Amino acid sequence: MSESLNFNPASHPGLEWSVAMQSQLDDQVQCFAVADAGNGRVAIANIDNESAVITGTAGELRKLKAAFAAGQYDHLIGA
Repeated sequence: MSESLNFNPASHPGLEWSVAMQSQLDDQVQCFAVADAGNGRVAIANIDNESAVITGTAGELRKLKAAFAAGQYDHLIGA
């Protein structure tokens, strides 16, 4: 379940950002945020660094999701 986030990086103003979850201990957001960037693109941002925003198409993100699911990046995330 995603929750709305008051986040407004200067490079992508006016988007409605959401996060997947929040910490149960201190109610602090501890992950990436996503937003519909328009024109078939999705924005992903590191909420601790407003300049770290990337965009991709839904197809590109599906490929990335499949790569994570297949374990292609396990070595990067310590899984």
